[in-house]
Amino acid sequence: MPINVNKQIEEAMERGEFSNLPGKGKPLKLDVNPFLTPQARMANRLLKENGFAPRWVELEKEIKQEKVQLERLLTNLKARRERLAALIQRHPERHRTISRTFEQERTRSIEQYGEKLDNLNRKIQRVNLLMPTRNRQYALVNREAALIRFQEMCPSLLEGN
Repeated sequence: MPINVNKQIEEAMERGEFSNLPGKGKPLKLDVNPFLTPQARMANRLLKENGFAPRWVELEKEIKQEKVQLERLLTNLKARRERLAALIQRHPERHRTISRTFEQERTRSIEQYGEKLDNLNRKIQRVNLLMPTRNRQYALVNREAALIRFQEMCPSLLEGN
């Protein structure tokens, strides 16, 4: 005869056998990964207790920081362009000088942005190799699309652009 576990649990609950369990009303402590070997569990505990994290966790933090830095680079250059465009409106005779200076700065920023994108994608590839679960992996940043977005958000100040 099969055992009906659900029925047994319901009967035990009716009798109050689950009423005074230790930790009742407190969050579960889920620090232990049941899929790790005891050796890996001990290594992770030692790392955590001493302020270290697995390399993929550190890389995730770096990726987030680099994405913020990329956006800040674009935002800062865009704001600078807007200030210079306003200056050109007030002093049209300085348009050529201001535009050339900005174009040099813009070219350097685009190169720097591209280098940072390449570095970010390398880190994403590394973290994806180290990530223990595939469902948390990162997509690479489309370099060409990101550079086009950069150029559209920060167009040149030179005449004809």
